[in-house]
Amino acid sequence: MTRIFNVLAIIVLFTIVGCSNSTDRSEENDNKIKTENSSFIGTIKEINGKSSIVSAKMLNGNPEGDVFVDLTVNSDETFQVGDKVKVGFDGTVKESYPSQINTLSVELVDY
Repeated sequence: MTRIFNVLAIIVLFTIVGCSNSTDRSEENDNKIKTENSSFIGTIKEINGKSSIVSAKMLNGNPEGDVFVDLTVNSDETFQVGDKVKVGFDGTVKESYPSQINTLSVELVDY
C-alpha cells in the first residue's frame, strides 16, 4: 500500500511541476526585435508636433516601413514633410504599426 501511495505522490508531483506556469525572462521582450544595425534613410510622411512618421527604406539590413521618429534629438534643424532624413537609433525596433524606435539622431540628407 505504501508503495502505491509513493508512486501516486510522484506522479502528482511530476504533473504539478510539468504544468507550472513559469515564464522565461526572454519572453518578456518578445514584442521587440533586436537589429544589428542602427540607422536607416527615409522620407518624412507626416509631422505631429515633435514627432514624425518616416517612410523608411532599406539600409544596412533594417526593414522597410513606417517608423515613429522623435525629431527633438536635432533641435537645430527644421524638418518638413517630404524631407529625406537619415535616422540613427539604438537598434531596438518595437513591433507596432508604425514601428517605434529610440531615436538617437536625425539629419537631413540629399539624394
